[in-house]
Amino acid sequence: MIRISTSEQLIIFSRYIGQQVVIKSFLNDEESIGTLKGIRQDALLVAIDEVNRWIPLNDNFRVCDVKLLLKPLKKLTSAIIDTANGLPVQAFITPYYQQLGFDMPVFVAPGHSCNCKYVQELGLADYRSADEIAGYAQQVFAGGQY
Repeated sequence: MIRISTSEQLIIFSRYIGQQVVIKSFLNDEESIGTLKGIRQDALLVAIDEVNRWIPLNDNFRVCDVKLLLKPLKKLTSAIIDTANGLPVQAFITPYYQQLGFDMPVFVAPGHSCNCKYVQELGLADYRSADEIAGYAQQVFAGGQY
């Protein structure tokens, strides 16, 4: 996995406000699903069970791992592509796909090593759905692994 700074992660997360995220606690190994609501200099605002919580991000210390729940581009349908191609400006296509929850290549800064990599390649996205994550948690719990 490519190491990117907290500020660079926030740049990427800021493009996906409104998308679901999975938060894995390093303290108890539990996963929670929420919706990304906003960002600030050192944290993500996530709504979990309709409660807004600030999830701190720090380059030196992590209490949890946050990943966007995105869809790979191979799941684009012809209807979505036709709509995107009908947008008035070609530069609107990438934000449109991001708004729909598709993983898109990122641009962080000129010459940055993460440019043109997908969010999932950077370790900031998960291609599972919220239902798949919840189903896995139930299987683990039912299997007595807790």
